[in-house]
Amino acid sequence: YQRFNALQRGEKRCFGVTMSQCLTLELLHREERLMARDLAERLGLDTTTVTRVVDVLVRDGLVRRVRDEKGDRRRIFVSLTPRGRELAGKLEGCADSYCERILARIPEPKRNDVMDALRLLVRAIDELPTECAQAECV
Repeated sequence: YQRFNALQRGEKRCFGVTMSQCLTLELLHREERLMARDLAERLGLDTTTVTRVVDVLVRDGLVRRVRDEKGDRRRIFVSLTPRGRELAGKLEGCADSYCERILARIPEPKRNDVMDALRLLVRAIDELPTECAQAECV
């Protein structure tokens, strides 16, 4: 798992973004717009970290902050700029290509087994509670 993440980081580094920035861009590409606290929750990061990530992405012209004009004007959403949407599309394409290259190295008869195992792994991860399990690690 760590090796996969390290290799994927290297794949995306060529776009000049950190992994946190990459994940933020990809999430916004799927969700259109989110409030910072929702971004933090979905990314598994604290709001301070997300604020710093968003600040850099705003500075670089990849995302913008927009007030909710229809409802509570105190609510501020983060969304992609056209440039950010283009980069997020490239990042997702890079991830897809990376996974395809990995699968291509697995013998054809075993690919379905690998995909089934990955689905089971993802389901198991999704079913775990999100709170800290520190007591289990002691």
